[in-house]
Amino acid sequence: MTARIIDGLRTAARNPKLTWLLWAWYGLLALVPAFPVWRWWNQVLGSSPEGAAVLKRFDLGVFLDLTRTEGVGGLGLMSSAVAAAAAIALVSSAFAFGGILEVLGSEDDRRSFMHRFFRGGGHFFWRFFRLAIMAAVGVALATGLVSAILTAVMKPLSESEWEPGFYLAGAITVAVVLLTAALFLLALDYARIRVARDGSRSMLKAYASGLGFVLRRLPTVYGIAIAFLTIETGLVVLYLAYETNVPAAGTWPAIAALILLQQLVVLGRVFARISMAGAERIFHMTALPTPVPVVEAEPSPLVAPVSALPASPQEQIPT
Repeated sequence: MTARIIDGLRTAARNPKLTWLLWAWYGLLALVPAFPVWRWWNQVLGSSPEGAAVLKRFDLGVFLDLTRTEGVGGLGLMSSAVAAAAAIALVSSAFAFGGILEVLGSEDDRRSFMHRFFRGGGHFFWRFFRLAIMAAVGVALATGLVSAILTAVMKPLSESEWEPGFYLAGAITVAVVLLTAALFLLALDYARIRVARDGSRSMLKAYASGLGFVLRRLPTVYGIAIAFLTIETGLVVLYLAYETNVPAAGTWPAIAALILLQQLVVLGRVFARISMAGAERIFHMTALPTPVPVVEAEPSPLVAPVSALPASPQEQIPT
């Protein structure tokens, strides 16, 4: 497992253009829903005397008052923007993952990086998008079922007189639900990898194969995912630690430093995601190597079959 993680990091390091492209890709996509929110907040904070106070120190009461001004619900606008960003990310992830697999699988190809990325993204887009829909349906059904079962099972513990029981039952339920969701999302990755390897056209069969692959190799599959998730979590924790322990970004240099750190964290997370895809691809290839086809040698036209050879002189003598 460790070797696969290292191989994934090396694969991403050999393809820095992929990291920069996806960073720019998702940055531009995020601007689409973020622009109307930024414009509204700029108008509200610019005309409100409490805006300066919010910049120096967050105040929940002032924040809620600001979200109800100008006749527009700020929280509703933010929720709509987040929903739009999630929808865009769902659609674009199918294209981006196809480009990632194509670039990682064609490192010896002399054609340009952009040609290979967009070739893979366009070639696998509809198949990968259908797999994403299957995964989303599977996550919704499985997590709902698991949550209902665990709620019934944990009811005696959560309603017991033991005070930590309620929190323990909730923590167990959340952990199991997250693990269940991860199962279907990881199956999506390996199903896409299989489609990229063998060109499968049956997405239901490919997704079932991805689920089977994950279920048969749970420790390694989850170990790879947890390793890269830990890297991403560490980057977010570093950012939060910086934001918590420095003065509020009330000056342009402080704002620029905060934005720079944010983008470095985003860049690191993109690098970790590409590394994870590379590690998963290498693991899939080593666990299920492509069988070498056996080619039967065809007889050379210069060699006549035995039945066509002329008879020996003894056989030509009549009896």
